[in-house]
Amino acid sequence: MLLGMLGMGMVDAFGKWFVTNDYSPIQVIAVRGWIITLAMLAWALARGRRHELTTQRPAAHGVRIAIGICGPLFMFTALAHLPLADVTVVIFGSPFVTAALAAPLFAERVGPHRWAAIAIGFIGVAVAMRPGTGLFRPEILFAVVAGFSFASMNLTARWLRDTETTFQLVFFLVAGMTLIASAALPFFWQPVPLVDLGMFVAMAAFTLFGYIFMTRAFVVAPLAVVAPFEYTVLIWAVIWGAVIWGELPDAFVWSGAAIIVASGLYLLHREARLQKISAETEPT
Repeated sequence: MLLGMLGMGMVDAFGKWFVTNDYSPIQVIAVRGWIITLAMLAWALARGRRHELTTQRPAAHGVRIAIGICGPLFMFTALAHLPLADVTVVIFGSPFVTAALAAPLFAERVGPHRWAAIAIGFIGVAVAMRPGTGLFRPEILFAVVAGFSFASMNLTARWLRDTETTFQLVFFLVAGMTLIASAALPFFWQPVPLVDLGMFVAMAAFTLFGYIFMTRAFVVAPLAVVAPFEYTVLIWAVIWGAVIWGELPDAFVWSGAAIIVASGLYLLHREARLQKISAETEPT
């Protein structure tokens, strides 16, 4: 998980570099998507997994793609205007959206402890956004929309997991977003020098690197053990923001991050405790 979060932190830094150097978010999504889609396609063919390049649920994937493209689109748009750490902290509100929507969508029982943690997590996001102060930046709302999109991607993945493999969930999402961005690309295209193309390849490589190690972590270890380490991406956001752009989070961002991390860890603690109780009481 630590390696996975290093990869995702690098992706965010590359994204901010591109959008602050006059590349549109559409072009970033498209060019990165071409590289990732071709790499996954080559891997599937080389490993004899051609069957995973088809699906029986194209409409469901279409819904997921339509929702999913809002994540990177609005995140990169926010990064064009705001510090990396600020955007990262606000997007970390997405797990609380996922937990809140799991109740009505999947008929999960959400007790008062989880609702309290969810509410406090949203308070942390609100603190980081600085509403009602002269420091509030309206561009932060792009990060809020991105967080909702990422949360919806998690929920739709759960909706599809009974029939689709992890490879299919990632491949069709990336390929679909790439197709949409490519269709709009003529309106946003600007030439890509060879050096920048190399950076796009590196961004795509770190994207796959992050997904592979993050997914592997959830496969080999319990959720409650590895999930807290997702928050280490905040460390990379602070480091890259300070080193590359001279950005240092203010007291609002640090306070919001502390509230979000504490609430998230409590949610994970409650989840692990409930799973343990369920396992102990389940009949042999």
